[in-house]
Amino acid sequence: MDTKEILKRFEQVAAYYIEELSKYSLDGFTRKPSEDEWSLGQMYNHLIKCTFNLHLKAIEQCAYGTASDEGKKTEIGESIFKEGTFPPIRVKGPDTPDFTPPNPTGKEEVKEGLLQIIEKMREIERNLSDIPASQKVQHRAMGYLNAEEYFQLIEMHFQHHLRQKERIDQFLLKASK
Repeated sequence: MDTKEILKRFEQVAAYYIEELSKYSLDGFTRKPSEDEWSLGQMYNHLIKCTFNLHLKAIEQCAYGTASDEGKKTEIGESIFKEGTFPPIRVKGPDTPDFTPPNPTGKEEVKEGLLQIIEKMREIERNLSDIPASQKVQHRAMGYLNAEEYFQLIEMHFQHHLRQKERIDQFLLKASK
């Protein structure tokens, strides 16, 4: 898939996340289905935090030559990129303050974060072809990825969390009855 198509798909999914914000009260947006599950607000914050602190940062490292030209994808990484999507399974990360995002204090900050990501993705797409594919940064689960793969990973990550959003929406629907 070319980068313009990836950007278009990303813009569509990000616009959907933004549009959906208006459906929720702040209480609903921050309500957790259970003690060990995230609220929608935490999930949105996870997407924003991962995109800025991991994926976009890795693209910058590839662009500025602070990446490695060694290393391969893991078996999981190969599979995900071959399929172009994450497997339809629930992934539970470590229950640590570093990994578990806080609830937002407002929906406006979340919307602003998503809008900033859209802008950054547009900016990066214009220069992505200038970044050597040999420059790679290690992803903790997928192995070594180049800038274009990290760019695609952002869109796939947003798509992946739509399943989680649907589960939380069902919880909120039942809770409101």
